[in-house]
Amino acid sequence: MQTRLNKMTFKLHEQREKLAPSLELRRKYIESAYLNQIRGEKEMIQSRIKRLSPGVRKVFLASRLQKLNSELNKR
Repeated sequence: MQTRLNKMTFKLHEQREKLAPSLELRRKYIESAYLNQIRGEKEMIQSRIKRLSPGVRKVFLASRLQKLNSELNKR
């Protein structure tokens, strides 16, 4: 029983070593995709703000743009 448990533990450690680089790449991909999404939204908001007349929508988009800028500056 102990031998079988040791084999299972060894296999799990081997799998972890193989998966660690994959997880790191996946994390980097997700971070870059998220930042690209924020940048895209930022550009879309900037283009819409220019076309809008003053009002509630423009104020909302300006506040959203400010939040996106602060989030991008954090990273």
